[in-house]
Amino acid sequence: MDIEAYKEAIANADVAFANARFENAVAWYDKALKEAPDDGYALSKAGTALVSLNRFDDAFVYFNRAVESDPQNGDHVFNLANAYFFAGDIPKAMENYTAAEMMECSDDVRARIYYQLALMCSIKRDYKAALINYQKYEDADKTGQVSLDTDVLSERVQLYLQVEDFDNALKYTLKWLNLAPDDLRCYVVYFNLLTVSGQYGKALKVLDDAEKFAAKDENDKYALDVSRANLYVNAANTEFDTGRDFNQKAYDLMNELIVSPYGTQDSKNELVLALGELCISMEKVDEAIDLMTMLTAEAEPEEEPAAPVQPADTSVDPAEIDAMLAENMQAMEAKIASGEISEELGDTATVTYDEDGRPVRTYPDGVFGEVDGYQLPGFKGVDMDALEKEDAEQKATEQADFRARVNYTLLTCYAFKEDFEKTIEYARLVRMTPNNTYYSYFGRYSEAFAVMRLAKMGREGYTLEDAKRKYDEELAFFRGEMIKANESSAFALLFRTRMYAELGKYGKAEELAGLMTDQDRAALMSYIEECRKQEAG
Repeated sequence: MDIEAYKEAIANADVAFANARFENAVAWYDKALKEAPDDGYALSKAGTALVSLNRFDDAFVYFNRAVESDPQNGDHVFNLANAYFFAGDIPKAMENYTAAEMMECSDDVRARIYYQLALMCSIKRDYKAALINYQKYEDADKTGQVSLDTDVLSERVQLYLQVEDFDNALKYTLKWLNLAPDDLRCYVVYFNLLTVSGQYGKALKVLDDAEKFAAKDENDKYALDVSRANLYVNAANTEFDTGRDFNQKAYDLMNELIVSPYGTQDSKNELVLALGELCISMEKVDEAIDLMTMLTAEAEPEEEPAAPVQPADTSVDPAEIDAMLAENMQAMEAKIASGEISEELGDTATVTYDEDGRPVRTYPDGVFGEVDGYQLPGFKGVDMDALEKEDAEQKATEQADFRARVNYTLLTCYAFKEDFEKTIEYARLVRMTPNNTYYSYFGRYSEAFAVMRLAKMGREGYTLEDAKRKYDEELAFFRGEMIKANESSAFALLFRTRMYAELGKYGKAEELAGLMTDQDRAALMSYIEECRKQEAG
């Protein structure tokens, strides 16, 4: 072995590698390998350079030679596993990561085995397993740097939110925020977690800090103002709303943001919908209808109107629908807010690959990590088509949910205005809502209620006989849903109780009300009493 020739070849190869001259680097590593054929460093670096050129078959030759030269060296097996990972062969990568874990490895490599395993679990959307491997990654890190890595912290926050572990999501968000006080994403996550838990004062302080320390341009400020408007809506009429002016503040701010030159079209649509929902609570019903009409005309101009209506039955004040909507509005907004956390967090933790699919983690020289410019081709062993289909289905679900919220808001408006023909039209749309039992059940109830009101008003085409038949039909449906004894039973019980009260069957209504929680029972008993008074009066 010519030691001087070897040293010169390695030095030249490393310079070429550092300058992304990978073809030249491989040539110089080959010269070094002529002097030392089993040199693990030269073999691993040559393999890494070849992966950067997408020459995987050639890369595997070098990595396998490194493993053969020192079969008990776990670092070489780890490098081979990484090559399979970047080649998209997840089963082979998993096999070799597992083998490396059982061998002697450097401390740095042992820690990063768990990081790579966490990435693979995330790709396969096994979020709990990914979290376990991230914890192993942190535990195995002798330097303590992993616990300070904001990329890893943001990844873990996203995963905790995926599994709805909000305590740990909050814990790691605070770590992230303390280590990256200029990163707007962690402020947004922290704000949403505080808002959902009702800590409105802290949440507003977080927005102020975000604007002061992290907002870099007007688009950032726009996003923060959207969050501020949502907080005003959520906190309205709570103890925190001491001046009872949060609804007005939200209304004014939303109107400003809708005409702002900043923000995406999707965010503007969400604002219009949120403003429409707010207008209902402020009794600006005509304005809410105008806003929702804008959205329906924009989203589905070709949609045909609902089919003509069939009668049903009710014995209740038409304002009842509005009263019920008011009771449930806060709960629905809370669910929407919870859904927004997921949306907001969509951009908070995608640090594994850039928008072109390239790995973006950085590892020290000598051990194969990511390679700049390498495009991921997909993953063997992971059904990428299925994942893409799942993403497309999720997007379609989100769009359907948005349309359902628009229809629900219009149903609320027309019920408030006692426009029962329109109430029926939108009740029929709402009752067909997928993935939202409350909306679907409320659509059924509202249709029956509106048909009964039209029959009692003597409107042509609606008879009391047909209206009562409709009530019997829906009561039978809700009874069947109650018998199933699942998470939908509470909604079925609510509507069934109300409908019996509206039909004057007060004893049956009281019997069912007795099955509910104290709070719900009190509200229903109050409603039953109102129905009695209306019948007597």
